[in-house]
Amino acid sequence: MSDFVWETFDGLFKAMHQQDRLMKELEARIAELERSTSERLTQPRQVQPVSERLAERAA
Repeated sequence: MSDFVWETFDGLFKAMHQQDRLMKELEARIAELERSTSERLTQPRQVQPVSERLAERAA
């Protein structure tokens, strides 16, 4: 019985550790995406007039 308890505890501990690692990876990815999104939003966009775009399509 004692071995079963320790094996269960060990399995739960390993699962918690893996989930913690995955959560940290996800949090890092979210932070990276938020940073890149904010950088993209702060950069000035070059807006091309509609007439120029239509002329390019026609050519």
